Amino acid sequence: MLLLIFTVPRQRNMISCPSCHSVSCRRSRRQGIKDFAYGIVGFIPWRCIQCELRFRARAIPLSYWRYAHCSICGNLDLQRISPEYVPGTMGTIGRLLGLPSLRCEPCRNKFFSIRPLKQVPSSGHAEDQQRVA
Repeated sequence: MLLLIFTVPRQRNMISCPSCHSVSCRRSRRQGIKDFAYGIVGFIPWRCIQCELRFRARAIPLSYWRYAHCSICGNLDLQRISPEYVPGTMGTIGRLLGLPSLRCEPCRNKFFSIRPLKQVPSSGHAEDQQRVA
């Protein structure tokens, strides 16, 4: 059974399973021409680790496409790193162009992006600092 869904990712852009609502989902390999066709429009295959359901969903919502995100898992919580750590030919080209280099913590993907980083709202740390004084 194959489902095509529009999910709104939860914490750190984690995909939730449409069957058991677990957030322990991982990317699945593309199997056949259908998966590649859906991939063109942004739907990639996922598999739930708990219930083994295979489904297709976007890695991130369309409203976040203008921000820098990991191309593998869709994570928006990225770290800036030194350009020397980005491997491959694109690493050399990115260093020559002076592009900002980023790293995705969950999947350890290193890449360059010209898109701006999404500002993650603080969780009340400013209030804690004001109470100390």
